[in-house]
Amino acid sequence: MAHYHLLLLAAVFLSAVQARHMCHLTNTTISAEKDECPFCIAFRTTICSGFCQTKEPVYKSALSSVYQHVCTYKAKRYETIQLPNCPPSVDPFFTYPVAVSCECNLCKLDYTDCTVQSIGADFCSATRLPL
Repeated sequence: MAHYHLLLLAAVFLSAVQARHMCHLTNTTISAEKDECPFCIAFRTTICSGFCQTKEPVYKSALSSVYQHVCTYKAKRYETIQLPNCPPSVDPFFTYPVAVSCECNLCKLDYTDCTVQSIGADFCSATRLPL
């Protein structure tokens, strides 16, 4: 009986640890810039973060398809900010997706960075204005 309780406790603990890192909403800082504008600005927004369980097949075949799921937006809305000091000929507005809910699904390249290692959401090549 004690062995059963120990296994149950281990399963509950493992589930709790995994649940903390599963796909979820999180607040982060990202940067917005345009090549023609002299400044970039950093701001806070909500993104999806965490891992999704995947399966690696034991037997790999060119005929079979393997789909890896990533943590991505289930629902999103768009917000717009204005970049400062852009020349009059440049549209100063920057529109970005804000996560409302998340899910594990195929990578949607329209609004998800699915690279193994990216430069980071808060990277700026222009002069950064403070938050």
